[in-house]
Amino acid sequence: MIVEKFGIQNKICEIVTDNASNNQTMIEEIKKFKWTRFKGEAHWIQCFAHILNLIVQVIMRPFGRHQKNQATAEHEHKSDDEESDTDQQIQSFQAGTSDSDNEDDQCDTNNSMLAGELIEEDKIKLETKDVNELSDEEETDQYTTLSCKQTLGKFRAIARKLNKLPNLKALFVEICQETNCLKPHNIEHDVRTLWNSTLMQLEGILRCSKAILEWQKDKRHGLFRHHQINQGDLDLARSLADVLQPFYEITLQVSIRGGAQIAGVVVFIDQITHHLSTVIHDKREEYPAALRNAFRAGIQLKNKYYTLTNCSPLYRVAMVLHLSFKDEYFKLSKWKPEWIDESIRLTRQMWETTYKPTPHPTKDREPSTCPKQPQTGLLARLSGASEARPGSASTDPLSMWLAGGLHLTNEGLPLNPLKWWLKKGRGGKTHGGLLQMALDVLSCLAII
Repeated sequence: MIVEKFGIQNKICEIVTDNASNNQTMIEEIKKFKWTRFKGEAHWIQCFAHILNLIVQVIMRPFGRHQKNQATAEHEHKSDDEESDTDQQIQSFQAGTSDSDNEDDQCDTNNSMLAGELIEEDKIKLETKDVNELSDEEETDQYTTLSCKQTLGKFRAIARKLNKLPNLKALFVEICQETNCLKPHNIEHDVRTLWNSTLMQLEGILRCSKAILEWQKDKRHGLFRHHQINQGDLDLARSLADVLQPFYEITLQVSIRGGAQIAGVVVFIDQITHHLSTVIHDKREEYPAALRNAFRAGIQLKNKYYTLTNCSPLYRVAMVLHLSFKDEYFKLSKWKPEWIDESIRLTRQMWETTYKPTPHPTKDREPSTCPKQPQTGLLARLSGASEARPGSASTDPLSMWLAGGLHLTNEGLPLNPLKWWLKKGRGGKTHGGLLQMALDVLSCLAII
């Protein structure tokens, strides 16, 4: 193998891929090589950016997307004023295609099937008991699942018509200018395989809403009545955009250079949990049952990934070695005590196995000429207890590290852990092998 040719098989402790099923098979096969530091699925990091995209897809799944087969596509070329039947909208990730080109279909299907497996798997461990407590929809709700499907169908029809007819697009831009709409004057396609495209379309609708309301009045160049939007449709667009915005911001953060180390992913996961939980519990009047249920599905998929995170030693070791988190972050996040203990145990195991310096041999002392007196009673018990005790915390690098304070910015924000450890290294401090261990672990990426 190539890794053996270059002699790096014993240095690999992480493999990052997307979460397609064929990659899981690959990880199982690699495990059979019995590399020193790679233990199979526990050291398989699934791309966090893909997980973010899947969470958004799961949230939007109840509201469907239009299926488009070849016959439908040919029909759309003949008439841009007709949409696919609402009843044919996607009901699950295992079926249907997006409005993107057909060459994206295979990739889309793979991601969709995986998301379905994550949701339906019996082994999912939910951290919040209310995830499965779905709310009942009422006829008086501002939005229902059906009305959301219809509204999003209108948005897709608008985007499709504007993007397929250049002359109409030019007219629309003129109306945007006349109504003082912010730029850009366009409505993006909502493409399932294009990350954040749902949010981009919603923001386009909101940004150009005045122009759309004016344009749709034109009986010649406007929209059919069943595609025309109203204030209720715009309210839904605003509600969904507010919920999806944090996913976009986190995607940007993990996409920049150095922004996707695994220690930061746990923080992002907690941010998503807090965000969706706040929407579900604290904004019940603002978000009717149909939306709250969709957000619960997002939490359910997030919890699946959180379970995978808890199973990965690298994530927990990275948190322990992060100068701004250590084990205190786990405590503040109300992790179970056994989880925290296991995180510290895994950190110590990695340090002792791979990074702990070899003790320097000491010169043998001359044997004492005085015979050693056997200890009895309490002294014997104290001696035995002393020998059985672990090393003193004052000399054990990991214990000293955990006992030390947290390092934060003046604003109370986390510091860059790699820069901090590199600075320590330039100062000649190794922290008993923790320096190299921290650099190796904290530099691991969580995206491909």
